[in-house]
Amino acid sequence: MGFLDQIGKTLTQGVDRAKFEAEKFQKTTRLQGEVNEFRHQLDAKLMELGQRAYDLQRAGQISAPSISEMASAVDQLRATVVAKEEELKLSQSEVFIEPMPSSPVPSQSVPIIHEMPTAGPTHTAGTKACAGCGFQMPATAMFCPSCGTRTA
Repeated sequence: MGFLDQIGKTLTQGVDRAKFEAEKFQKTTRLQGEVNEFRHQLDAKLMELGQRAYDLQRAGQISAPSISEMASAVDQLRATVVAKEEELKLSQSEVFIEPMPSSPVPSQSVPIIHEMPTAGPTHTAGTKACAGCGFQMPATAMFCPSCGTRTA
C-alpha cells in the first residue's frame, strides 16, 4: 500500500469517526432533552398530587398523620413566605434620607493677612484664583481654603 493510499485511508477513518461522534452527540442531546421534559412532567404531577392531598387533608377528608405533619410544615412555610414578602416590600420601598447635621460643620481655619503689608508689592483688595484648583479666595489668603495650596 502506498503512502498516498495510507493517508487517504487515515483521512477516511477520521471523517467516519467525526461523523459518528456528531451523530452520537445529536442523539444523546435529543434523548437528554426528552428525559428532562419527562422529569419536568413528573415533577408537575407530583406537585399537583401534593396540592390535592394538602387540600383534602385541610378539608378533613384525609387523616393520615404523615400528611398532617407535612400540611403543618407547608402552613408554616407559607406563613414565612408571606412575612418575608412583606419584609421585601418594605425594604424595596425604603428611601435614603440625607441626615441633617446636628451642628454646623466647622470650617477649616485659613490664615488670612488682614493688614496690608507696608513693604513690598502692593496688594489689591478683592479675590484671586488658586493656582492649584482655581478656587476664588480672598486676595490676602495665604493658603487656598479648597485645596490647601500655599499662595504667593
